Amino acid sequence: MTILETKNLCKNYSSFTLDDINLKINKGEITALVGENGAGKSTTIGCISSIIQKTSGTITFQGKDISLLSSKERERLAFAYDDTSFPLDFTINDIETYGRLLFSSWDTGKWNDLKERLSLPEGKRLKEFSKGMKAKAEIAYCLSHTPDLIILDETTASLDPVVRDELLDLFQEFVMDEEKAILFSSHITSDLEKIADRIVFIHKGKLVLSVDHNELEEKWGIAHVDKDYTSLKEEGVYYERKRPYSKDLLISDKERFKELHKEVAMDDATIESILLMIARGEEEEE
Repeated sequence: MTILETKNLCKNYSSFTLDDINLKINKGEITALVGENGAGKSTTIGCISSIIQKTSGTITFQGKDISLLSSKERERLAFAYDDTSFPLDFTINDIETYGRLLFSSWDTGKWNDLKERLSLPEGKRLKEFSKGMKAKAEIAYCLSHTPDLIILDETTASLDPVVRDELLDLFQEFVMDEEKAILFSSHITSDLEKIADRIVFIHKGKLVLSVDHNELEEKWGIAHVDKDYTSLKEEGVYYERKRPYSKDLLISDKERFKELHKEVAMDDATIESILLMIARGEEEEE
């Protein structure tokens, strides 16, 4: 069931356009928003959060226009970015006080459990925290007001692998009841390989590909062919990347393609390899 949906979402700048983004976030899933720097990931999230005013299109949460949500309904949304949203003089206890005042849904028991699990120090101010500890505090805060959807914009980008792994576990636990969801923007594809259920690729302001992660692993591939190879759309070629003496092709059904071209070398597609194909390749023309 869809929890958040954008239809024909656009944002126009003088030098960049977010163009007709049609995105569905389903309950029980972690959706990864993937693209090179400047592709439009943060602009999309900014429009959803209302930090950025969209030019046109609609955004609905639980079937209701997001701009019409009551303050109580907005409590069901949580956002976390790549730095703390709190004053650096705040302590962990200050964050809890702020949360209790702001959210009627604040769960003190959940906060205390996360504070202990993530080893958040009560005596220090945020300015004394490491980058990883700030991220832990931010995620604990998001989880403690019991939202239905968490939207993360490069929240784990600069963290070490141990801290990232802790947070990835929390994200997977969050969606386990099949009623909650996460939209996760990150350029760390190894994280997305671990936890994402759906991968949405965005490039130059356009949503160019949305694929179930299991299907990606099972069916998609990168074929390596001669530079003179002429691909056919019906063979499931989505993008091609020219190299000095060859071409790489992004294939949506690697087994069928191998049946047609037994001599062609084929690698399994990964999130990173597809990202590179989209960012540096060319979309096949009809």
